[in-house]
Amino acid sequence: MGTVTGNDIGMPVHGGGIFQQAAAAGIGIEEIVDFSANINPLGLPPGVAEVLRESLGHLQHYPEIDGRSLRRAAARKLGLDVGNILVGNGSTALIYLLARVLRPGRAVLWTPTFTEYDRALQLVSCRVENLPSWAAGNNLSVTGLLEQTLARRPDIVFICNPANPTGALWPRAELEGVIRELGAAGIVCVLDEAFIDFTGPGNSLAGRVTELDNLLVLRSLTKIYALAGLRCGFLAAGNRLSDRLAACQEPWSLNYPALQAARTALENDRGFLEETVSFIARQRAFLTAAIEKTTFLTPFPSTANYILGRMQEGSDAIALRDYLFRRHRIMIRLCADYFGLGNQFVRVAVRRAGDNARLAAALLEYKGPER
Repeated sequence: MGTVTGNDIGMPVHGGGIFQQAAAAGIGIEEIVDFSANINPLGLPPGVAEVLRESLGHLQHYPEIDGRSLRRAAARKLGLDVGNILVGNGSTALIYLLARVLRPGRAVLWTPTFTEYDRALQLVSCRVENLPSWAAGNNLSVTGLLEQTLARRPDIVFICNPANPTGALWPRAELEGVIRELGAAGIVCVLDEAFIDFTGPGNSLAGRVTELDNLLVLRSLTKIYALAGLRCGFLAAGNRLSDRLAACQEPWSLNYPALQAARTALENDRGFLEETVSFIARQRAFLTAAIEKTTFLTPFPSTANYILGRMQEGSDAIALRDYLFRRHRIMIRLCADYFGLGNQFVRVAVRRAGDNARLAAALLEYKGPER
């Protein structure tokens, strides 16, 4: 059977469609190696599996209506008050919440970037302007981007750091300067730090939201803690913005197992994070070197747990994707739906050593579209 390329209910294309892909191919998910989803290959932090098993004995009870135990754990980690944190069914749910509540008239997205910002904003009739912020493996000048952003007079700006799908990281000091300038112009800045933990300590601005009161920081708990199937994330903001969002959020935004798992992960992640950053750096270097050995795919530098690559002229990204799945049951992410990229770009996650070696061998074996 063929490769899944979309769906029939108007949903945007994402990586990680392993269940749909397996069903379409008539195989089990255990036969597939998913490089399309950027999930921590080390799996769950200490204690999470045990807590999940225990949580099944309490499913007859309603969870906390506002996820307070997880909010408290996140606030403690960032040095904030519990009122500065909202939790939701993944950071994507919080993107839709803030679009629905803030209802901006005009938005600027630093692109290429996560596609759900655009979709959430379009649903509230916001005019969205894409501002290219990356080219040929490097972020563009912050000074120039700030000037162009201010010239567009948006109500809200979305910046992903590190960017998805490029993996490029904006220095914290540079971003803080941008956020302050935006605040002086009355512009809200949404900083998406879904993959910030993979870059190492000291790069997050989530703890600064009470000082930078125009800043909203999104954090995913599904990537770094391998909890994608549970869907959990949080948002950090100063009192003005957090109170406004909290007043409009639906009750019971997270189920009991998700709350217990995410809270336990946050409280037991110190050594886990250090191990993850070290492991990802080594395996990212291995996978980058392997891609560089091919004759058809050029990788770009990344600070995250994924690598963006560009197919050489005359090479076919769709043919590569289909070949890898058909011959090796490997899934990769096509990036044609990212503004500013095109159908020659692909993204691969950094996985465990054996999986990365399997992808490296498959890439070296590839000779072009099959006849």
